[in-house]
This record gives sequence, C-alpha cells and structure tokens, in this order.
Amino acid sequence: MTTPVPGRFAQRLRANPLAVDAFIAFGLTGLALITIAGGAHDLGSYDPLSLVLLVSTTLPLIARRRWPLAVLAITLGATLAHAALAREPLNSTLGFLIALFSVGEFRDRRTSGIAALATGASVGLLLAIRSPLPAALSGLVQTELAILSAWVLGTWARDRRHQVETAEQRAGRLEQEREERDQRAVADERERIARELHDVVTHHVSVIVIQAGAAERALDRRPADARAAIQAIDHTARQALADMRRMLGILGRASPDAGSAEGGDRDLAPMPGLDRLGELIDQVRAAGMPVELSIAGERRPLEPGIELSAYRIVQEALTNALRHAPGGRARVAVGYRRTSLDIQVDDDGGRAVVGAPEPTAGGGRGLIGMRERVSVFGGEFEAAPTERGFRVTARLPVGDSPG
Repeated sequence: MTTPVPGRFAQRLRANPLAVDAFIAFGLTGLALITIAGGAHDLGSYDPLSLVLLVSTTLPLIARRRWPLAVLAITLGATLAHAALAREPLNSTLGFLIALFSVGEFRDRRTSGIAALATGASVGLLLAIRSPLPAALSGLVQTELAILSAWVLGTWARDRRHQVETAEQRAGRLEQEREERDQRAVADERERIARELHDVVTHHVSVIVIQAGAAERALDRRPADARAAIQAIDHTARQALADMRRMLGILGRASPDAGSAEGGDRDLAPMPGLDRLGELIDQVRAAGMPVELSIAGERRPLEPGIELSAYRIVQEALTNALRHAPGGRARVAVGYRRTSLDIQVDDDGGRAVVGAPEPTAGGGRGLIGMRERVSVFGGEFEAAPTERGFRVTARLPVGDSPG
C-alpha cells in the first residue's frame, strides 16, 4: 500500500529533526527582519545592536534539541536585553517560548519546572520595572500565561513521546517473542517430521531385507518370483532414498538446539495413513463435531511419507475446527489426482478468535506444522477464513503409486 503524501512528508520530518529546527529558526528570523525592514517598530529599531539581539532570540533555536537549557538562556537573555534597551514597548519573537517548550520536552520535569519559574520571574520583573503596576497587570498576566502554556505543552510532548517509545519497544519485544516462538515451533515440527520419515525409511529397509531373502530363495527354482521380488526391491529402495533425502533436508534446516517434541509410547505406534481417516473422523464425531468425508478419484496406495503427511494435515485441521468452531460442522474432501493428492477441510463454525494462539494436535503446531509438512514435498498450502468459518487446502505432488 502506498503511503499518502502527507504521511510521507511527516515521516521525512521525523527523520530529519535538524531540518525542522532550522526551518523554525530561519523562518522566525526572516519574518522578524522583514517586519523591521517594512518600517514596523514593534520588534525594535533598525540599528546593529537591536538587530544582533533580535537575531539572538531566534537563530539559536537550531540547537534547541541538543542544548535546550543553553538555548533558553541565550534567547531569554537576548529578549530581556532587547526589551530593556528599547525605548518603546516591544513584542516578543516567541523565540524564548519555543526554547522553554523544548526544555519541557527534552529535560526532566524538575529541571524544566525550575527553568519555567526562572523565566516567568525574569520576564515579570522586567515588565514590572518598565511599566509599573497596575498599568502593566494585563500584559504581565498574558505573558505569564504564555510561559506556563509553553512549559505545559513541552512536558505533555515529553510524556507523549515517552509513551510512544514505550509502546514501540513493547511492540518490538512482542514481535521478537512471536518470531522466536514461530522459529521454535518450526524447528520442533521439522524434527517431528524427520522422526516420522525415519520410521518410514526404516520400514522401507525392512521390506527390502524381506524381499531380498525371498528373491534369494526363489532364484533357482522360481525365476519369475525372483524377478518380481527384485523389482519390488528396486521400487522400495527408490522410495527409501527419496524419503531419506527429505529427512536430511529437514534436519539440515532444523535448529541445532531444538528439543524432542514427542516421546514415550507414541514412537512405538504404527505410522498412520489415509486408510485410517475413518478412525480419525469417528474420534472427532465422538468429540461432538459432525464431519462429512468425501473422496474423489480412484483411491490408490501412495508413498508412506505422503500418506502420513496427508493424515497429519487432516488431523491438525480437524483439531483446529474442534477448538475454534465448537458447535459447527466440518467437511473433509480428499481428491486423488493423476499428479497430486488434494486435501480440503472446511468448518462452518465461524468463531475463530483473531490473535489467539494456534491450536496444536498430536504434538504439532497448527498451521505451522501443516505448512511445513506440505513444503517438505514441494506442495501448495493455504489456510484462510471463509464467509462462514475456516478452510484449509493442501496439494501434495505424487508420482507413481507404489506397487
């Protein structure tokens, strides 16, 4: 989204505070000189001393952020000297008021309060000397109110800036913590996927050993059976190598200090596949959510890694629906395509809480886990709200079916 022109201008001003101060200082100085050159006498006469004092009330504002107290002392001193030497009453250039505002903004409340009291006392004493009370009472009250207003506005600006800085720091810490949590979740999920693929590869190797023994026994008397066993060994070995490459890729991306996310008896359980979707859906129905299952295309056995990831994606999506759409319904659609396995899980609860932590299922990490599982196989994943609820879609590329 393109930032509006006023927004870009404000950003540039915040990024160049010296340019802003220079604009204020030179602007006030130029305005004062133009006023005197035009023949007005309310800012003093057109003599060198008066001009030096006049310029001294405005030009030091360039350094108001870096040395606010020094700038206030210079501008206030020049203003008092200019007014004391003038024969006629003078109007202030507002330079010392801006300097007092800067002291309130960039110094602590105690320091700025003392500076404001000193400023008010100095100006009040000068006005009382030049115009005895009660004739100067109105001007004195207006001037003191202006001084008080400048100090109050300065302290308010200081407090406001501190609030903004605190909010930005808090937002930065929250964002950093969220990124760290996401990184830990990704590392844990990658380790879990790698362990599951390790079990799949172990299964492949066990099958190869069994088939090799069968081929050896049938080599002399049943050559056809031996050839079929050797072909099965070749196919299984290719699957094992593919899953091994995926597992090594995951371990290569995982955090070196990522801890184990699962353990115990779960490591001894058989790896689930799409043939166990019915059991999973029955469990969700027993938990109180009606689930519809539809399967399109010719159902066929796929690589164990694909089957496992597809099962976990459906499991995670249904667990999310249980947690975030209570009382709703869910629909699971599995499509067997020629080159892909398509999965879509919808719920119509429509009560997802924005900003709530991601649900987990089976030790996974919600959407992070599903996205990681799809990325392992180079597939496509999308999760987004719908008009009535939430939808998860995944496409896992598949090759030839295992024989």
